[in-house]
Amino acid sequence: MLLSPRTGSITVGDIPAPEAAAGMVLIRNEWSLISAGTERATVATGTKGLIGKARQRPDQLAQVFDSVKRTGLLDTYRTVQSRLDRPVQLGYSCAGTVLRTGEGIDDIRPGMRVAAAGARYASHAEIVAVPRNLVVPVPDGVDTRWAAFAAVGAIALQGIHQADAVPGSRIAVVGLGLVGQITLHLLRAYGYDGLGIDPDPAMVALAESAGLAALPRDADGLPGAVCRRWASGGADAVLVTAATSSSDPVEFAGRLARDRATVVVVGDVGVAPPRSSYYHKELSIRYARSYGPGRYDPRFEERGQPYPEGYVPWTERRNLAEVLRLLATGAVDLSLLDPRVFGIEEAGRAYEALKPSDTGRSVALLLRYPGTAQLPTPPAARADSRTWSAPRGTLRIAAVGAGNFATRTLFPELKKEPGLAFSWVAGGRGLSAAHQGRRWGFRTVAETVDTGLASGDADCVLVLSRHDSHARYAAQVLRTGAALYCEKPLGLSETELEDIAEAWRESGAPALAGFNRRFAPAVRDLRAALPPGAPLQVVYRVFAGRLPADHWYFDPRQGGRLLGEVCHFIDTANFLAPGRPVAVRTVSVDAKDPATAQSLVLQLTYDDGSAASIVYGGLTPPGAPKELLEVACDGVASRIDDFRSLTVWKGGRPATRKYRGAPKGHAAEMRTLLRLLRGGPLDAETAAAADFASALRSSLVTCLAARSLTEDRVVECVPGTPALATALGDPPPPAVPATEVPGTQEQTGGSPSTTAAS
Repeated sequence: MLLSPRTGSITVGDIPAPEAAAGMVLIRNEWSLISAGTERATVATGTKGLIGKARQRPDQLAQVFDSVKRTGLLDTYRTVQSRLDRPVQLGYSCAGTVLRTGEGIDDIRPGMRVAAAGARYASHAEIVAVPRNLVVPVPDGVDTRWAAFAAVGAIALQGIHQADAVPGSRIAVVGLGLVGQITLHLLRAYGYDGLGIDPDPAMVALAESAGLAALPRDADGLPGAVCRRWASGGADAVLVTAATSSSDPVEFAGRLARDRATVVVVGDVGVAPPRSSYYHKELSIRYARSYGPGRYDPRFEERGQPYPEGYVPWTERRNLAEVLRLLATGAVDLSLLDPRVFGIEEAGRAYEALKPSDTGRSVALLLRYPGTAQLPTPPAARADSRTWSAPRGTLRIAAVGAGNFATRTLFPELKKEPGLAFSWVAGGRGLSAAHQGRRWGFRTVAETVDTGLASGDADCVLVLSRHDSHARYAAQVLRTGAALYCEKPLGLSETELEDIAEAWRESGAPALAGFNRRFAPAVRDLRAALPPGAPLQVVYRVFAGRLPADHWYFDPRQGGRLLGEVCHFIDTANFLAPGRPVAVRTVSVDAKDPATAQSLVLQLTYDDGSAASIVYGGLTPPGAPKELLEVACDGVASRIDDFRSLTVWKGGRPATRKYRGAPKGHAAEMRTLLRLLRGGPLDAETAAAADFASALRSSLVTCLAARSLTEDRVVECVPGTPALATALGDPPPPAVPATEVPGTQEQTGGSPSTTAAS
């Protein structure tokens, strides 16, 4: 089920099933829950115009203003328009049967019934991929339809935890929507004295029909019945589960609470507590963050890192499991909520039922699935690999991944070229590939990368996925006989680079790495201005800008900014220097871990006497100039300023050339790729830029730079594996005596950038 952020319209469409990546669980949904409050608000925001959307989400408006400062108005406008056109999957609470698990999961197995949580993961779809820490087994005896309520139940349970209630506590619940109703059920299960309050008589009646204590809110705002119920005082805790921009529920909670009580904000409400009640009663305000500890922490949710139970006993995963336990014991009966049920094919009608005007409005709606969806059958293994031959006629281009960089930079350049057709596109989560496939005219959206490659329907495959998958896909592409374009970084370890080198040498297919600065007009003109063979002094300063701590670059599996972005500047220095790099030294001002370091200084030395210094500032403020490249040699000094201009000093007289649009070489890079595929002649400069062996060398030097940072020493730039040495034309590494145990040469992670590197 897909929502258009631009119009708010709901559609049901077919997209490829997601892949079982490491740490992910593939689930065939049987039921998913539509949360009337949350999803009604999401759809309503989509129906608003740009101004209305901005008013509804001031946090996103602030991000837009920040983007304008960093990248400019036009680039920000294009980004916003692209996101408005990108469909969004709805839903965050579901239950079904496990079809497959990714690497690293040993407590969940195919065939198990599970409940799952998480926006973007536990969505309204026949097959979903959910991180392991957001999936819990369903106990025997629990109907899967009620297990689909686990995520919303965990929200309610986290609110109770935040109240720090003790046996005998009097707890008021303000707002009897879905979360409020479930909160009352949980309070009863635990034996608390709970009371629900809501201005809607229908919601009060629903609670009362389940045997729960509930009262309608009087016109004066404070029912006298509350005072009569708790004659000894007000509520020990008040849980605000309403959803409104008004601060009235929080004000009302202050009137209900006893002296020094706790008010817990669970719902999306305005918070402007009046001093008259909160100060005089010395009330405490606490927030309940969704399902519990771990929410919004990518280390817990996406990477599966556990929290120590002694310090964080009630994680979001344990909250989910506790709701299911209460269902299994019969302490909670969610059938009393009387949800409306719709088939997935009726999803549009289900969302119509969310509107306040709907006469059959319910506090909860369930979507039912056929339960017959299957994962695609893996393609049969090819009997032998194809050998490369230059294609005749139309070039067929396929893509693995279709993210922002691909759709804003590479696809538009390729679309300008005649005699080219987009064949298939594949992506890990399916939705982006399906959307961009339609947008850019790909003939097919492949169910998996394996399926696309097995079809043989591509002369060249662009590997544009996340960095930790580049090497795997690049080698796989080459071994099927297709040509390769792989975005940087080529690999995150020397072992990965060796695999690519072997596949490249065996296939004979053209290959190009995404080191686009080699192709930039300013770099090309600079090389022409330098005397051939002269040793160079290279100083490359980059103010890349600070990234938020939760940015995906800092996922250890992606390797950080050194492996994913600084590789660009290492490659540019290597491309300019006549000699081969012989040693690298890396230091950081903020971390010795390549996955987290943001500010780095690298020193490269070359066998011809050249030297390069790279200063990478990853903590710089917005607005600072991005890249300054200065090169000096005997009788020549030069400077490239943010690719907008090149100044060369010879004989004391400067000559400056300006470049419209500050091109970083992407257009020339794509034109070169097509000439490679067609077997056309390349001039010497273009052939040098297209040399894949030199791209492998730059990738090797980057991996060794990461080792230098970790080990705090100078590292020699020599390949440690025979296949890589052969591909680079270097002597083979010395054999390791059998009595020695070599240290690992792998440096996990890989990273990149939406900052200076793109």
